[in-house]
Amino acid sequence: MRILSILFALVFVFTSWLQAQDASMDAAKQDTTWRFQAGLGFDLSGLGIINPRVGAGTNRLAIGGLGTFSANRTGRRSFWKNQLALQLVLQKQGRTSPTQPKDFLKNLDILRLTSTYGHNVGSGDKWFVSADLLTQSQLLPMYQSNYLRPTEIDGKPDRLVSNFLSPLIVQFSPGITFKPNQHLSFQYSPVAVRFIYVADDSLALLDIHGNKVTKDVQGNIIEYNNYFLGLGSELVGRYNNKYYDDRISVNSTLRLFSDYLNKPQNMVVLFTNNISIQLFKNLSLDLLGEAFYDPNLKMIIDANKNGIYGDDGDRLAPATQLTGAFMLKYNVIF
Repeated sequence: MRILSILFALVFVFTSWLQAQDASMDAAKQDTTWRFQAGLGFDLSGLGIINPRVGAGTNRLAIGGLGTFSANRTGRRSFWKNQLALQLVLQKQGRTSPTQPKDFLKNLDILRLTSTYGHNVGSGDKWFVSADLLTQSQLLPMYQSNYLRPTEIDGKPDRLVSNFLSPLIVQFSPGITFKPNQHLSFQYSPVAVRFIYVADDSLALLDIHGNKVTKDVQGNIIEYNNYFLGLGSELVGRYNNKYYDDRISVNSTLRLFSDYLNKPQNMVVLFTNNISIQLFKNLSLDLLGEAFYDPNLKMIIDANKNGIYGDDGDRLAPATQLTGAFMLKYNVIF
């Protein structure tokens, strides 16, 4: 926790310094108007059957969606963009056997906060001294079975594999931003910090979330830490634009992080994309796509190619996680 406190203090001091510079250089002309926007995308469906006929199916309930809140300020010499996003989808299927679990199955759970601040340097409007912050965790606990509570399936014991703040990923990148136009920007940081923290000791011992774990030649754990601290460089590319009379909007962000201290050739990659199609006023159809890779994190690999993740024969190893979703979203600007 001491390292986490120092990291957040560094973020606060650096951002406060940039704001002070902005205010002192252009206090009379600075536009301090904030623009707030919230969006809520729904994934809600249900089906109920009593005394179903043979071949009719079974009950189903799915609930969740995408919630976003953004607070942005663009001044004459600076910009500050913040977004809090939650992707959460749960599903409960009707039981067809006494051994089938009763609880909700988790489909998606991502809690992410991003904040980017930039202060213009020079006479043009393309170069900025900037700082970028990315934090990510999850909201609800999850067990190896993907259920929210421990569930014994086929006689196999269940165990907790992740929880709120276990893991927590924090990435802070001070550097320079280049904006060739209003739709495209590139930020580079030569001194980026990547911090992974696992609050639960039992989860830190699993050696799957990227915290530091030392093993002997037999694979037994002899020492572990609840955290991993990486120092490297990061390149962030962002693109946003609207087409067809503003009825289609595209937002893409690509993050590439290279750790100087641990195999710098194996980069951490986060590629997020959101295509929003305006249907009616404030109502849109959003298409989400994301690719994520971290050489320090382990994913479930379907080694036996049977389409079931987590059964016998599968293995845990670094791999690229691909996520896709679509949903109706209601947006509000205030």
